[in-house]
Amino acid sequence: SSTGGQDFELNQANIDLRLPVGNGIDLKVGYMPTIVGYEVYEYTGNAFFQRGLGFFVEPTHHTGLLASYQVSDDVSVSVGVANGTNSARTNHRQGSNVLLTAVSYTTPDSLGVLAGTELYYGGVWGAEASATTDEGTDTHFFSATIPVPVEGLGYTAAWTVVDNSDMVSTATSRNRGDSNIVSHYLSYVINDKATLNVRYEHGNLNSGTAPGTASYADNIDGLESISVGLDYALWDNVTSRVEWREDSGDGLDDQDVIALNVVYSF
Repeated sequence: SSTGGQDFELNQANIDLRLPVGNGIDLKVGYMPTIVGYEVYEYTGNAFFQRGLGFFVEPTHHTGLLASYQVSDDVSVSVGVANGTNSARTNHRQGSNVLLTAVSYTTPDSLGVLAGTELYYGGVWGAEASATTDEGTDTHFFSATIPVPVEGLGYTAAWTVVDNSDMVSTATSRNRGDSNIVSHYLSYVINDKATLNVRYEHGNLNSGTAPGTASYADNIDGLESISVGLDYALWDNVTSRVEWREDSGDGLDDQDVIALNVVYSF
């Protein structure tokens, strides 16, 4: 749970239970991945080795209890409680508890061209709440995976909002500002071995949040990032990825990154 000189890290440590109520309530207890965000903590689970801007303003894990219920074939809901945090990365540290909420909905066939659209909302409420803050930090995540009438083409739009409460300690009082990141993900399956991926993000960052590929200060507006990459399956369990990324923002020097990596999964 710490980034200070650790050589070993657990990404999950939880127990899954099921209560025989209605369609069945699934319980996850322990240290678990977050309910917000499009990209995941494991590098192999993302289209790009370099994580997007949205990832770096969202929590990545929670320690607590999450209950999920499949209301119907199209609707599912989740509610939980986790430990508070003073870090954007994980909800595991001391402080008041945070509330976890999530709902997913798949549109019916009656919507025509929009049928099969996967809508999702995830919320983490009250992180960092303490004597020096009002109601803590709320993270809201919205996404829509929209069917595209082109074989092999996929598209997902995502929006992350980090709503920071003002600092209200007796020593200081300041508006920390909010962060908003809008992300667009496109993927095109060229053949059974190659996939082309594009990610475009824009928005603003506040309160020391950083995309990780450069040192960013507070209150950065006009932030843009575009990534283009190609995945190719060399052999069984081996994937090669080459990608190019460009970041820019108001008052920042533009930066370009080219990355090549080979991933072996076992």
